[in-house]
Amino acid sequence: MKQTDIAYIAGLMDGEGCIRIKKEKAYACQDRKTPGYHASVQIKMVEEGAIRFVRDMLGGWYYRQKSSVKNGRPLYCWQSSDRQAETILKTILPYLRVKHDQADLVLKLRTLQSNSKKHRTKVTGYRDFPDRFGTVRRVANYSLSDQYVAQCETLFLQCKEFNRVGIR
Repeated sequence: MKQTDIAYIAGLMDGEGCIRIKKEKAYACQDRKTPGYHASVQIKMVEEGAIRFVRDMLGGWYYRQKSSVKNGRPLYCWQSSDRQAETILKTILPYLRVKHDQADLVLKLRTLQSNSKKHRTKVTGYRDFPDRFGTVRRVANYSLSDQYVAQCETLFLQCKEFNRVGIR
């Protein structure tokens, strides 16, 4: 990819994009004990050619959205998340001007998540596994530690504050 293409995409991200950390509830039906946090990048605009260019250069996916205004032009949305969003942010970071701080926070989250296995220290219950001879083996269920979740939550709230709309 050419440096001019990377700079162009960074300009689109600064002007029409959103860099954020998404928070997912800890759904009991999925047997989750802690919320999930995801890196997310998104660009929305009415020019489909620009959105298609970003998708062709960086991957991700795009879709068409109806306009919220009567007789308005359709809106095209490109987005990417998690590992792919991390790679994209590392690529465009030197060219970002407006959303540099949000990108830094999202990259900090991804760095924290890269070591998440070592943070699975909180025992949330036990399961019994019988073998074919009838011997039962008890295994602990591990969840992410409260400290890890607090660090993710802090990054989420900081990013949310950067993206807040209105007078600050």
